[in-house]
Amino acid sequence: MYILLPKGLDPRTELPAIPKNIILLDYAKRFPKRLPNIIVLQLLVPYLCRKLSIELYYSPVPHLPYFIPSRTRTMITIHDVVNIEMADTMSWTNRLATSVFFGQAIKKADRLWTNSYYTKSKVEEYFPLRHCKDIFTGGAVNRHLFYPKALSDQERQYIKQRFGIKHKFLLFVGSLEPRKNLKFLLSLMPHLYQTHQLQLVVVGGKSWKSSDIKDIVESPSFPQASTIFCGYVSNEELANLYRYADCFVSAALMEGLGMPQLEALLCGCPVVTAHNTAMIEVAEGKEGAVTVEGYDPETWQQTIINMVNNRKPVVQEQLAEYNWERIIQRLLKYLSI
Repeated sequence: MYILLPKGLDPRTELPAIPKNIILLDYAKRFPKRLPNIIVLQLLVPYLCRKLSIELYYSPVPHLPYFIPSRTRTMITIHDVVNIEMADTMSWTNRLATSVFFGQAIKKADRLWTNSYYTKSKVEEYFPLRHCKDIFTGGAVNRHLFYPKALSDQERQYIKQRFGIKHKFLLFVGSLEPRKNLKFLLSLMPHLYQTHQLQLVVVGGKSWKSSDIKDIVESPSFPQASTIFCGYVSNEELANLYRYADCFVSAALMEGLGMPQLEALLCGCPVVTAHNTAMIEVAEGKEGAVTVEGYDPETWQQTIINMVNNRKPVVQEQLAEYNWERIIQRLLKYLSI
């Protein structure tokens, strides 16, 4: 198996020992750093498929380079359809890439892999005319990293000092893009902080100073101590934040799977999340999780307070389908069709 790294490894990537049957093809020094990955792949993939006699080319994103030899089968993963359903929130470069590559890849691929049944339904809706009719579905997270564990007093103290946490806290994990709807969560914080001393810890994305969230958090009426922006944290710190948090909260407008919700539940952290898209699959009907329909502030505030004050244990058995070993076993059967 060959893994192509057109721009090399991200320095934040944490890799386990690489099996002997995997060969990394690092082309980081062959192309200018500013050259988009899409262009690099268009040049490299057809060449390598021919040179190495590749039987199956798999792309973890919905992009298939042109001129891949016909003897090479292809498979892509579709994580969501945000670039179609919320195109107005995307940059012009993403919209351009969607129009040129996204639909073309879905229509031409020999095999399609979606991370949720919601995403599968959207692919079927938007692309009824496609080469691959039988779509594989499955998504999971790293269970060696995200699992329930009781934190020691020292670990809890480290987290509080590391991030400046002083009270019970809610956890949000995700980028600051509009579909994550962080602005709605921030609108809940004055009441939750001033009345119930709940803080919000925000993990991921760029600094709030580079977004319109700045107007909210710098407003004179917004309690500054209610919200902590952490930026990116290590995987180990993220897992411990899930374990320590009183509740994970997401008011997202759309999710292809809802990975933070799944990570939180696997760590034993209760979840309050929006009742839409794939988040319903992950959270609805699960012990330790509640989905909220609509965006009425009082309903959200009361649901969060109830979850924090009446915390229910997460039942791990209800998450059995989100297991990479089971998914890969099914995938191998799918590929042998």
